[in-house]
Amino acid sequence: MTTHQPSPTSPRPSAPPARSARGRGRATPLPLVPLLAALALACGPGPGGESPGAVAIGDPAPAFRLAALDAPELGPQDFAGDVVLLEFWATWCIPCHAQADVLERVYPEYRERGFAFLAIDLGEDEETVRRFVAANPFPYPVLLDPDDELSWELGIHALPTLMVIDRANAVSFFHTGVVDEDELRRVLDKAAA
Repeated sequence: MTTHQPSPTSPRPSAPPARSARGRGRATPLPLVPLLAALALACGPGPGGESPGAVAIGDPAPAFRLAALDAPELGPQDFAGDVVLLEFWATWCIPCHAQADVLERVYPEYRERGFAFLAIDLGEDEETVRRFVAANPFPYPVLLDPDDELSWELGIHALPTLMVIDRANAVSFFHTGVVDEDELRRVLDKAAA
């Protein structure tokens, strides 16, 4: 998990790393998963604690639409009645790459079952994200929040953060840190029940 403190003055890398940690088609090495989980436990929310808009389990799904790289504007409300997974990430966030690998492995099965996945890049310009995605394609839409407005509104203090919205349009899971494949399957199956 990478601590994420939204601020207009925070320096951000202007370009993705030359070689992504995401290994297309390769599983995250097993020793890496416990390490990333330990990092998630070690890193807490940024200064100031939770934002006033922090999401809680059972809350109605947040309503927003964002520009997508290769689609019209999208948001969770465009998938009413489906289970929707929102992945909040950034190109510079190494644990986000590990989480994306997990999501990429489960996505084909869950897409066939009517689930929607959306990757939401926080705080980076379109060109930076576009270059990264060209080198590391996502099988699901990538949305852009270049001004990092959702972090404060939703209470996102670190990356990666996953949110799952169930078929009743309520938040059923909100987690910061890498979620392994077994846990992710349990979360998605529960949201569909």
